[in-house]
Amino acid sequence: MISLARELGVRLGREGYSAAVINPRFVKPIDRAVIESYARRVAAFVTFEDHVKMGGFGSAVIEALEEMGIQIPVVRIGWPDQFIEHGKIDDLRARYGLTVEAAQSQVVPLIAHRRRATLVAS
Repeated sequence: MISLARELGVRLGREGYSAAVINPRFVKPIDRAVIESYARRVAAFVTFEDHVKMGGFGSAVIEALEEMGIQIPVVRIGWPDQFIEHGKIDDLRARYGLTVEAAQSQVVPLIAHRRRATLVAS
């Protein structure tokens, strides 16, 4: 899912937002220092996971933020906690919102006030 996160970062950059991509490599133990460092500088987190959202990495991020007393929106992109039928993975990801477009449509309203001004030279 790191490729989706990178693509989201590129798209947000084109829209005038600054985005960082962190590859956590594992869920446990969660790197609380990295989460805290970014949480104190960003307007929102987006997590991508190729499994059920409930109890996954996004949930761990939310729990860590709560324990640190940091209130920041977290958009979790992952599978719903329900039976997922068999099919082509791209079709299923599109149906269940595991896409860059889905992440972008959820995060942009949360960070719209953070858009950086773009200078145009003529």
